[in-house]
Amino acid sequence: MMNVLVVGGTGFLGGAVVNAAVAAGHSVTIFTRGQTANSQPPGKIAVLTGDRHRDLAALQGRVFDLVVDTCAFAPDAVSSLLDALSPEIGRYALVSSGSAYGNFSTPGIGEDAPLGRASTEQMELARSLPTEKRSSAASYGMAYGPLKRECELSAIERLGDRVTIHRAGLLVGAGDYTDRLTFWLRRVDQGGPTVAPGSPDRLVQLIDVRDAARFIIETGVAGLGGAFNLTGRPLSMSSLLESCRRVAKSGARFVWFSDEDVLAANLEPWSEVPLWLPYSNATFRFFLELDVEKAFAHGLCVRPLDETLSDILTWDRLRRATPLKAGMLPEKEASLLSTKDANFPG
Repeated sequence: MMNVLVVGGTGFLGGAVVNAAVAAGHSVTIFTRGQTANSQPPGKIAVLTGDRHRDLAALQGRVFDLVVDTCAFAPDAVSSLLDALSPEIGRYALVSSGSAYGNFSTPGIGEDAPLGRASTEQMELARSLPTEKRSSAASYGMAYGPLKRECELSAIERLGDRVTIHRAGLLVGAGDYTDRLTFWLRRVDQGGPTVAPGSPDRLVQLIDVRDAARFIIETGVAGLGGAFNLTGRPLSMSSLLESCRRVAKSGARFVWFSDEDVLAANLEPWSEVPLWLPYSNATFRFFLELDVEKAFAHGLCVRPLDETLSDILTWDRLRRATPLKAGMLPEKEASLLSTKDANFPG
């Protein structure tokens, strides 16, 4: 049994890490601002309240076998956290991002591929953000990936081989606050002609947050250092949409549009059309095709896609009145469909 600290232990990933650690029998402490609530029953975890950007007193001098940091977005967030904790912590697991690679013009990027560095302007952006915005990934914009790399370097400089870096890909599951995969499930569940973007064979890549969390804990137990690309094996967009249709038992009919057609409809890649980026964007062409064989060789296991989709769908059907944060507006989809699909009623 390990003594585990989860920094940011009440959010989407943080909550999953807490659940995985508790399920494995470890003693778990979370460090939280207290703004969201984890679903674990009371008494299962110890709670320390504070704010990593201005109040770390609750962590001062504490020793843990494993520290899992789910919410460091700039290097000073790493350094201040490690300054507060005892230098005798066993292992520090940093949740970084696949975005740290910066350039995805070639497929199959492995952990030894070149990584970018944050520019002077990007570092200044991180320092200048108001405290209340520093815990939101969206606040960093295009600086997000380079700053994640700076977080990695800050941790390695202090702890060396006691650092495990998890370059996470697209995390999905019930409770996903980005709504990216949830949009596709909800849209397919509604049925009817449905815009399908780009090439049916275009690869996408994702991982159930519960599987990612379990791997983070298991590598901590095993004392594995170094970096891991933490996401699932790629699958085609058509396979993903067909899985959504099968799980939802939907009569949705996919109408495929080229990259050029989607762009001409003034639909924003990734936000309005989740999981899609045009091939013309060379820098991000293979963004969802990371090489994940190292993680699988070290024990990463992922559940069947249908299980993940079914759990998301069950959750989302209980919240249908909630507007999604990602995806096409119905009128924009209808306008695009009307250019190709003569049977579309709108």
